[in-house]
Amino acid sequence: MVGPRSARDTAKLIDEVARGDRMLEEIKDPQLRETVRLALRLHKDPFSGPDARTRSRIRSRVLFGLQPRGASFFDRLAIAFDLLGRPTPYAMRALGVGLVVIAIGASTAVVSAGTVADDALYSVKTTSEQMRLALATSPEDRAVVELSIAEHRLAEATALATLGDEDNAIVATSEYGEHMANAAAELAQVESLQPETAILVIQLQQRIDEHRATAAAVVARLADDPDRAAAAAALSAVAARGAQTAGLSPAAAIAQDAADTAEEAAAVAERLAVPARPSDAPGSSSETDRNATPRTEEATSRGGEATSNDSGRGQSERASKKERAAEFARKAADEAKVAAKKAKEGSRRTPTPTPRHR
Repeated sequence: MVGPRSARDTAKLIDEVARGDRMLEEIKDPQLRETVRLALRLHKDPFSGPDARTRSRIRSRVLFGLQPRGASFFDRLAIAFDLLGRPTPYAMRALGVGLVVIAIGASTAVVSAGTVADDALYSVKTTSEQMRLALATSPEDRAVVELSIAEHRLAEATALATLGDEDNAIVATSEYGEHMANAAAELAQVESLQPETAILVIQLQQRIDEHRATAAAVVARLADDPDRAAAAAALSAVAARGAQTAGLSPAAAIAQDAADTAEEAAAVAERLAVPARPSDAPGSSSETDRNATPRTEEATSRGGEATSNDSGRGQSERASKKERAAEFARKAADEAKVAAKKAKEGSRRTPTPTPRHR
């Protein structure tokens, strides 16, 4: 404002400073600033609030009642939501939430990599495998992913066989053959068109030789255990070297060998799923048992009724589990046969180009 201030302007300035709308230090004119300060001191009502002693006593009581503690999980969660709720750009907030989701998903996938069938995170493992297959675009990339999945199944089969879970071990063995056949079938599509694919086929055969050595070591360890004989029989199909097949390319021969492995594992599962027939041995009951007193027969029947029901229920559950295992193993073997057929057709469709004569 130009010119001297009026009394009205000074009073308005005093009201602004008293209300807190303006700071006393913001007044540039030192004379006016001193006037406002003196006016505030003169107009201060000492009876409008507690005196200094009362304020000190109230302050001490309030501070004494405070109980400091560390920040809890919910406190940190509230801070996180408060930060996300601030007026930051929506793209940055979406990026932050996406990174958190990706980090959680990646850690879960890493943890689930070593799981086996019937584990809680096994479905996460199989889902991540399907996602990797969906993201693979070229036959070579799909072959690498299929090989990785096959090696996971072989590791599951050896671990389950060692634990005595024959049914899941046999299914994993059959699925190993399925994914190995898929890997070979992918390479068979471009085996003769791209010379560098032959190197991948050789590397695939080298990995198969390593798998055979691993399976043979497990079979040798389980050979003397009758409770793990079926799993050892299925793994023996992996350890055995396939017969030489004439007229097939190297990749198609690998696919056929893998399909034979899956087929043998499925056959083992189907043999286990066949219910055992009870044998009625003649002359097994003696004359003394037939002439037992009615009271003894009644006590035996009552006491054995619960045991019979429990054993029958347990046998039914085991039979249903073996039937499911046979079904899954057969499905994997059928998929392996389809892959072997695809490998044969692919190798025929891509003949080695003949050089031109000048």
